Formats: sequence, C-alpha cells, structure tokens
Amino acid sequence: MYGNVPQQQQQPQAAQQDLSVVLVTGSYDHEIRFWEAWSGICSRTIARSGEQGQVNRIAISPDKRLLAAAIHKKVAVYEVAGNANTPIVVFEGHTGNVTAVCFHAEGKWVVTGSEDSTIRIWDLR
Repeated sequence: MYGNVPQQQQQPQAAQQDLSVVLVTGSYDHEIRFWEAWSGICSRTIARSGEQGQVNRIAISPDKRLLAAAIHKKVAVYEVAGNANTPIVVFEGHTGNVTAVCFHAEGKWVVTGSEDSTIRIWDLR
C-alpha cells in the first residue's frame, strides 16, 4: 500500500495519465498511421498516394525520433514528431522486397534484410 490507497488502485491511474504512448502501423494500403494508444485515435497519417509498394515493416529508433519504413525495395526514414509526409532520407539498393528493418541500439544505423538474400547497413549520420 502507498499511503491509504492500495497499490492496485494506483497502477491504472498512472497508466491513464501517460497519454504519450503512440503506436505506428503500416500496411498494404501504402499508408503509415500513428495511433494514440489509450484512445485509439489516429493522430497522423503519412499518405503515400501515387507511390509504389506496400509497407512491409516499420521500426522506431531507440530515442523515438525516427521511424524507418521498409517499402518494397527501399527504406524511408521519417521524423516521428514532424508533420511532413516526405521522408528525411530514403535508402535504395536492395533488388528484392525489404522484409526486415531495425535500428542499431545507438540509433546511428538502420539494418535491413531483403528477399534478395542480403543484409544492408545504412548510415544515418
């Protein structure tokens, strides 16, 4: 117990106060969506209309500043806090569908894997 309130009653209240949790989804409709976890509201959409390729995988950098999206044979990197629909950088070089993407623990590199049987390391610095 904490004070006069049992611990079980305090945990849900703390969870409700943390509204900064955001989920990100990508799909075959070519769009990337940011969702407020507690309300289920879509707070931002990166519409990639006119662009080719579905969103296969996404990853968020350890510092939560960047989002990497594996899109067909390339990787697009977006600012999480920004409002732009255009990526800050696009990495191209795979000849097959990119099926894996992740950030290095320090956020300096993006690592991708592809159906072309290669793994690539992209420098963000």
